[in-house]
Amino acid sequence: MARLCADVRRDVPVIVPEIVTHIRAASPDYDHVPRADHEKYVGEQFRGLLDGLATRRPPTAVQSEAARELGRQRARQGVRVEEMIGAYQVGYREMWNVLLARADAREPQLAAQLVRLVDLWWTWIRLISSASADAHAETLRSQHAVQITMAHRFLEILHAGEDASGEAVHLARALTFDPDGSFQAICFLLPARTEDGLDQLRQRLRRLPGTVHSATRGSHGIVLCQSASSDAVTTAVHDALPGQGVGIGLLRPGLAGAEASIVDAERALAVACDGEAVQFGEEWLPATLLPHSPRLAPLLQAGSDIAAEHPHLAQAVLGYAECGFSITAAARSLNLHPNSVKYRLDRWTQLTGWDPRSVRGLLNSWISLRMLAPERSRTGRATR
Repeated sequence: MARLCADVRRDVPVIVPEIVTHIRAASPDYDHVPRADHEKYVGEQFRGLLDGLATRRPPTAVQSEAARELGRQRARQGVRVEEMIGAYQVGYREMWNVLLARADAREPQLAAQLVRLVDLWWTWIRLISSASADAHAETLRSQHAVQITMAHRFLEILHAGEDASGEAVHLARALTFDPDGSFQAICFLLPARTEDGLDQLRQRLRRLPGTVHSATRGSHGIVLCQSASSDAVTTAVHDALPGQGVGIGLLRPGLAGAEASIVDAERALAVACDGEAVQFGEEWLPATLLPHSPRLAPLLQAGSDIAAEHPHLAQAVLGYAECGFSITAAARSLNLHPNSVKYRLDRWTQLTGWDPRSVRGLLNSWISLRMLAPERSRTGRATR
């Protein structure tokens, strides 16, 4: 058995390239790993394994540390832990087949002796792959902590609006953003317990194509991205934080555009109901006016009061506005007779002084009702 292991060990330079080919075919993550580097580490592992089988011993402390260092390196190279473990399984399987084939070629009894080493073989797989996986996880946690810290600092500088030192540019590049590229922000309210769902959300975001980073600002969570789908980010937020409203900013160029998109997203979020995704580009008018609601209250109070007392009238107004200013279409949408919709529009006009069939009356009515959206968000949008 010792001679068999020694013979295979001498042929490692010939055997390893084929095994590495199998590993790389099974895992596209290894496209990021230089092939020469890959073959070097696989060769070192198998030489240690064959020495261990020949002397009937498990991995040494030095070999376990080498596996840990390899796990750290694979994490830095972007190889997922599950792919790394899969690579170990493929590699050890292929090496076992080589040993078994050579044992059969020598004499049948040697193959039977090899089978007796299965427990030791699995000990090597378990200890080496576990050491690599533990170090891989530690490295990722450290990398992610650094990225979160940089993302927070990046948002702070953008929010301040002045960066004479150019730190924002350096941080953008460190986060793999293109400072001159276009940014888009997605905003959501943080859960009562800050970390509830956030770790899961970050994991989901890391799997998305493009450059995506998340951070917090006050009571909001912010996702800033480039070359990423806002729909995919929104889905990730809803999956990790069910029931959360989401505000989506415009795609804007440059670092100033990144901060502007964050403001867009925050204002869109303010008019979003629970579980709803609101595009600033679609709801820019109420989103922009909402921060000024105290100043506008005297102008909009009539509609607000009537909507609270007579929600069916508000339903008719919004139904009319959202159905192409058609009483017939609004009646179908609200499951009413057209005469009922006409009566409710007339009644709204009498009570508020705003005729929704005129441009000014409809605009006043619509803005007044949309300004009520945040108050209705906990119970559903009663007037939609």
